[in-house]
Amino acid sequence: MKIIFTGDLFLGGDLLNKPTKEIVKFTSFEYADKRIVNLEQPISDNNLIADKCTLYTGSFAVNQLKQLKIDAVNLAHNHIQDKEKEGIRDTILHLNSSEIGHFGAGKDILEAKKPYYLTDNLCIIGYCDFGRSYLNQVQIATANKAGVNPLRYESVIDDLDQLPEDTKVILYFHWGKEHVWLPTAHDVELARKLLDNNKVSLILGMHCHRVQGYIIHNGKRAYMSLGNFLFPNFFITPPTQIAYPDIIPEKCTITRQYHSVARLTYKKWKTANRVSLTIEYDTETQSVKHIPVIQSDNEPKVEELTGFSKKLVILWIHFLTEMYKIPPNLYCLIENVNFFVVYKLWRFQIFMFYIRQRGFRHCIKNCSTFIRQIISKI
Repeated sequence: MKIIFTGDLFLGGDLLNKPTKEIVKFTSFEYADKRIVNLEQPISDNNLIADKCTLYTGSFAVNQLKQLKIDAVNLAHNHIQDKEKEGIRDTILHLNSSEIGHFGAGKDILEAKKPYYLTDNLCIIGYCDFGRSYLNQVQIATANKAGVNPLRYESVIDDLDQLPEDTKVILYFHWGKEHVWLPTAHDVELARKLLDNNKVSLILGMHCHRVQGYIIHNGKRAYMSLGNFLFPNFFITPPTQIAYPDIIPEKCTITRQYHSVARLTYKKWKTANRVSLTIEYDTETQSVKHIPVIQSDNEPKVEELTGFSKKLVILWIHFLTEMYKIPPNLYCLIENVNFFVVYKLWRFQIFMFYIRQRGFRHCIKNCSTFIRQIISKI
């Protein structure tokens, strides 16, 4: 049996309430025996919206999943609570009623930890990291509260110990810093430690919104980030919430980042955020193959990369993979430099956006206020 795993899937924005049957076009996906995705949203028709950056859609998304022939979804991520705890329960009810499998979140910790079985002796368990400066708005499931399965080494090992001895597991992780090419040294080490466990067959990472390399250890792989598989462009309303305006202005500011805005703004992804890896796993041979795909810039449509673009992405993935082999101290230094440069550039691009949207005087005034606040604390 051949199973396709993908990165982030969002069914809102430009794809809201639209058919999805013909929008993913590549052979491995179409002819897979099973398709597993990271569903980066709750599915709920309630009127509750969390006070944070949000992603969500109504119940029509279930029809879209069925049209895409999705067999199961990962719910362990930082957006599952975007329609509050009721939205988590709604999501699970909608998926259950449509016979779509799910894992990684639940009405309580027992459901969140529950494995999803692909075969009699192969399952998936989903986890979401939390309590990090870069990943902290996460609702953890408890004995009596809905949420995600928390990612900690001890917790994963405990879950693995609960599985039958002959069972193998694929781990779906929502972790890491966004928009960087290199994962944290902590996550690299965690992946290696878990690949040492005989029950772990494969690790698949999400959240970064771009592809990263993969670790080869103990004859197995850990893909640190698969990137955005299908993530349509969408509108943002102040400060940072997704919007579905009834009337779209003729002139609307466009941003390629994700940040607070002063008025209705159209969010489009950069090329680096539209390239992703899909993973083909053969259950008989336990072989793993990655397939680079790309989402179109102006419409929610996914196709396999070909020609020079495909070769370039494969070469880049190979380079990132080799980076994980350098000594830990040197890797940590390079990873920190990468993070520093990427986020300084990101901040500069956001500042330039604010100048376009709010005007130069407003931005200078805000900068002056910020500097005075810093000086007053010295």
